[in-house]
Amino acid sequence: MSNSFTNIKQSHVFFEDAPGLKKYYEDWASGYDVDLADQKWVAPRVAANFVHLLASAYGSPGTEIFDAGCGTGLVGSVLSTLGTYEIDGVDLSENMAAEARKTNAYRKVYGGVDLSVPKRDERLGQYGIVVSSGVFTLGHVRPTALLTLIEYALPGGLILVSTRGSYATETGFEEFALASEVGARASLLFKLPDASYIAEEGADYWVFRRTAPAQ
Repeated sequence: MSNSFTNIKQSHVFFEDAPGLKKYYEDWASGYDVDLADQKWVAPRVAANFVHLLASAYGSPGTEIFDAGCGTGLVGSVLSTLGTYEIDGVDLSENMAAEARKTNAYRKVYGGVDLSVPKRDERLGQYGIVVSSGVFTLGHVRPTALLTLIEYALPGGLILVSTRGSYATETGFEEFALASEVGARASLLFKLPDASYIAEEGADYWVFRRTAPAQ
């Protein structure tokens, strides 16, 4: 079994332990990209192309993007090759955020932001498109973090989330995504099922639209 496979698996044990997860990624940041590439992690490229499609179909040239759980900046790096986007990002790990800044794909990046906390970071606004790739996976955040992501979207804005197959099965993500608690805030536009994610397994890609306030 390769070290890269083991390193990824060891990140899947931190549910309800944000400090432990943060420390793990602080230590892993310098080797993260190599390990994920070794395991054929294509999720950032899929997500970035998906965002580009959504921006082309539903957005405008000025659509701002929020990369929730940006890691080392892989989604932003791909997006920067597809168009001229203003992208802000956050990550739980300061070291991962530092790696993302090095890509020069982001307008601003903040570390130390826990997406499990049901509150929008006061340093950030709301966005036309919110994307989260690789966050809804085992040991990271519970499905309720979707409510936090919705808070970062403008009314009428889009939220794109990938859910690794094993995560969706274990956590009941689909049941939560279709529950009234989410439906009161956003509507599910569509789901791309069992698409490419990593060599070991696929993922579902979900697109929600934040509900505009009643006039």
